[in-house]
Amino acid sequence: MREVVSVVRGLGPRRGCRRAPSARAWYERGVALESTDVAAAHDAYERALAGNPDLADARNNLGRLVHEAGEVAAAEACYRLALCASRDVAVYWFNLGVALEDQGRRAEAIAAYREALARDERLPDVHFNLARLYERSGDAASAQAAVRHWQLYLALRRTA
Repeated sequence: MREVVSVVRGLGPRRGCRRAPSARAWYERGVALESTDVAAAHDAYERALAGNPDLADARNNLGRLVHEAGEVAAAEACYRLALCASRDVAVYWFNLGVALEDQGRRAEAIAAYREALARDERLPDVHFNLARLYERSGDAASAQAAVRHWQLYLALRRTA
């Protein structure tokens, strides 16, 4: 017991501990870095997710970065994981739709875009992408859907 007391006394005065940045702080750092240093933003999002794997915004933003780097399958995985954490965010569904479309999976892309519109029908880019996909289908029902989405896209762009 005396040995423990002497060791404790020899440690000196107590000092506060520095805390590591939170997952949210790493996420915000990533957002700030995206326009100037994509690699550092990527690392910040990775660190945010290491601290909180369910931080859907970080997962989605990481997906966008890898998507822009041409890693479409990795981006799809990021978007799907973001949706696992938060299924009601229309932008996550939209990003998933873009990744699916970039892989040539049009039917799945249409389904993802429709999910995005079910959550927020005021997203002009979703209407634009759906109109393009329906227009390419060539059948009468798809042509009608394409016209409807073009009209909605144009109306939303006018009011923006």
